[in-house]
Amino acid sequence: MNALVLCSAALILLYAALSANVSRLRIRAQKDPEVTEVHLAKAIRAHGNASEYIPLYVVLFLYLSSLPPSTWVITLAALATLSRYAHAAGMLLATGPNRRHPLRFYGALGTYLTLFALGGVMMRAAM
Repeated sequence: MNALVLCSAALILLYAALSANVSRLRIRAQKDPEVTEVHLAKAIRAHGNASEYIPLYVVLFLYLSSLPPSTWVITLAALATLSRYAHAAGMLLATGPNRRHPLRFYGALGTYLTLFALGGVMMRAAM
């Protein structure tokens, strides 16, 4: 199986899970007073952040999968996928709205670095 398509699938599953989590919390909040606005806000923000990056990565990975295979590109795609999972986990594991979890930081850092690197790969492929 193509590793870039596999990374795309993993990101799509993450997006679906974050979407379902928001719906689950909205339904629970109607019946369970222990589900606070903070819980819902964290879930919505994790989903929103994922919606900003995951479609970009999926398109990028699918384009790059049409190029000759490269260990460097596959490594970057795997790191990007892990970074998005780490970022989502960090957002959901934060203990409060003003608290930062280390996974969020490392996930964001990995996201930025891999976007720049994969953008460079695309620029090189276009030349």
